[in-house]
Amino acid sequence: MLALAWPLLAQTAPDTSGKPAASQPAAAAAGASRQTDDEAEPRREPSAAEILRELSRDSGDTPRPVILPSRPGQDRTSAIDPTALPVNAVGALVPKLYPDGYRIVDRPGRLTREGDYYTFSFESRGQGPVEPPVRLLPNRLLEDMEIVTSGATKPIVFLVSGEMTAYHGVNYLLVQKLLTQPNLGNLK
Repeated sequence: MLALAWPLLAQTAPDTSGKPAASQPAAAAAGASRQTDDEAEPRREPSAAEILRELSRDSGDTPRPVILPSRPGQDRTSAIDPTALPVNAVGALVPKLYPDGYRIVDRPGRLTREGDYYTFSFESRGQGPVEPPVRLLPNRLLEDMEIVTSGATKPIVFLVSGEMTAYHGVNYLLVQKLLTQPNLGNLK
């Protein structure tokens, strides 16, 4: 470290040799040739104050947002993409798209397989409309569900909590809590 810093210190150190001023032009010429040799070396890292000054300097450009904002009157997708709906639905489905970040808490349902995706099919809660199944995002809890149901072949009911996301008109569920609902037989 000292060997790297020494050339920088030698360039900035004042001349205290006590030699007459006549020898300084020769030293300046030697210093100029030394600077061209030093240009091949990497520059020193800027100090924290220099970085802060550079960041706070106004560049004059208008900042660009990372995600373009919604314009007034622009339609947001609120319906589920028809390709995400199951083909063999028993009841009439309400194709409602949940907003990004929507939380579900302790919802009973079963793991099913539809094409390339594992889906979570909600258990019916009564006479209301049937909710469409939701595609599951891969994580460790989905892997546990696959193991327990032997690849979605056993009809085991899970209690699931998690966060919904929306992507191209399709809802996805990131499972964050998983419980197995015991089979109580006739005691339901």
